[in-house]
Amino acid sequence: MKIGKIGLVIVLGLIFLTSCNSDDDEPEFESTALISGFDMTLCTCCGGWIIDIDGEESENRFSELPQNSGINLETVEFPISVKLNWTKSNEYCGQGITIESLKLIE
Repeated sequence: MKIGKIGLVIVLGLIFLTSCNSDDDEPEFESTALISGFDMTLCTCCGGWIIDIDGEESENRFSELPQNSGINLETVEFPISVKLNWTKSNEYCGQGITIESLKLIE
């Protein structure tokens, strides 16, 4: 009977150990980017925040960050590096993106 109890304790211990999640609930990010500031140019396709994704200089722009980003674009000192998940949008004559999740790289 003692062996059965010890075996049960070991099995339960293994179940608890393997069910622990150590990912800190942080999403995986598909890209890194550099936000360089607001585009002050006055043209039809201009405006928005300028962002270069995965080290490629581009004409990509976005208009807002996710609410839970913790970054205030009005007060931060540019450029800033971030990790992000994003999708293309039709904003800024097809050069727009929508940022789904984002984290500041410090």
